[in-house]
Amino acid sequence: MSYSLQNLLKIYADYNALNAAMSLMSWDQQVLMPPGGAVARAAHMTSLNSRAHALITSDEVHRLIEQAEKEVEPGTPDAAQVSNLKREVAIESKLPASLVDRKATIASEAYQVWKQAKAENNFPAMVPYYQSLFDIAGETAECLGFQDHIYDGLIDLYEEGATWADADGMFRAIKSPIVSLVRDIRTTGKPIDDSCIAKNWDRDRLRAFAEETVSKIGFDFSRGRLNLAPNAFCMNLSCGDVRMTTRASNHLKGIFSSSLHEMGHALYEQNSPIEWDRTPLAGGISLAVHESQSRLWENIVGRSKGFWNFFFPRIQSHFPELSHESTVSIWRAINKVEPEFIRVGADELTYNLHILIRFELEVEILTQKLRIQDLPEAWNAKYSEYLGITPDTNTVGCLQDVHWSKGSIGYFPTYSMGNLIGGQMWKCLLQDLGDVETLMAQGDFGPILSWLTAKVYQRAKVLPPKQLVTEITGRPMEATDWLQYAQTKYKLIYEL
Repeated sequence: MSYSLQNLLKIYADYNALNAAMSLMSWDQQVLMPPGGAVARAAHMTSLNSRAHALITSDEVHRLIEQAEKEVEPGTPDAAQVSNLKREVAIESKLPASLVDRKATIASEAYQVWKQAKAENNFPAMVPYYQSLFDIAGETAECLGFQDHIYDGLIDLYEEGATWADADGMFRAIKSPIVSLVRDIRTTGKPIDDSCIAKNWDRDRLRAFAEETVSKIGFDFSRGRLNLAPNAFCMNLSCGDVRMTTRASNHLKGIFSSSLHEMGHALYEQNSPIEWDRTPLAGGISLAVHESQSRLWENIVGRSKGFWNFFFPRIQSHFPELSHESTVSIWRAINKVEPEFIRVGADELTYNLHILIRFELEVEILTQKLRIQDLPEAWNAKYSEYLGITPDTNTVGCLQDVHWSKGSIGYFPTYSMGNLIGGQMWKCLLQDLGDVETLMAQGDFGPILSWLTAKVYQRAKVLPPKQLVTEITGRPMEATDWLQYAQTKYKLIYEL
């Protein structure tokens, strides 16, 4: 390793430690912190964020990157370390410290206000925060620069190389087939009765079963944990400390799906190479690739017949009231397609329409075609148009997601991108492993996890996301494989 890179990694270790401290504070804020700590927590986060920004944008870091680029061998992990750090430094250097501090302060305060505003259906309380955070997003895009669309500067923060045109093209490719399939299900599909799972369940027993399930699949509880929080998320301090939360839902499908979703993120982080831990190579390469894993484990695995052939007898031991149900009835109930208001509880097909709505609203606000004050009406109109339902409160409408209260704008399309990438990867996995349904029915998830670890998790951040997807699947992200998977699965379930 070159002398310049060694010095860079020493500085990066301090930068990583500051970010780990902020991540831990964020986890605590969402899981344990009393409401009275909000003001102090915002000040702490702003101070640490300011120090991290100053450290990574220092003249010394710029000089060391320039030297290291000349010293590392192209195509090596060392070269990837320098490339990743160069991208991060370039982004941070374009953002004024005042803008970074302002976002950290407002986002920390906004999260606390959002929790109460959501609970009380109080959209006006969030208007000034949403306005400030969307203004900051616009300023951020201007600082970073973009060529064709203001959204380009934001989505690239989460998915390197992605553009508004990529997201728009993706939604145009999947919207019509999804709408058509959902219409066929509604008009000619064999009805599904999900009353067996659509009831209140004991939350402690649900959490215990969720922990048992993710452990069986391969999540290591000696290097991670699962907690309840208002919104489900996964964060990591290192590959040895990966923390998941699941939504505090009494619904069987809700808490189960969110736990598997976050487990997908967690498996990615836990299986990142330990030798790269706390370096610019550690962890998942991008949000869309990360989402490909959470959506794959939640839906392609977690809603498969093989999965439920194995786990249903086990859930019956936790909930004897299900003893009279069959595996097939539970499998169909878990996969019921029915438009609903809450994104995180949406079925596998209509989920992408939830993302499309958020994408379109973000773009309209950023391009000043929509005022923040008019967001509830615009939100409801799109739900009526795309899903045929209209929220009766903002709690289940435009206040339901945490993302905008944290300033995460440009993030949402990566969920749908993850669906498509996961579908491409699953097709390749089936070609290599063969009869995966039988493996899952036998409770043998090891081959699936091993394949994904070798192809995705162990490669961490060595390759840019578009290159990684192309190398694994043979082509860039596109919709064909996921649409074929979805159409085949749901035509079978609904006997179309």
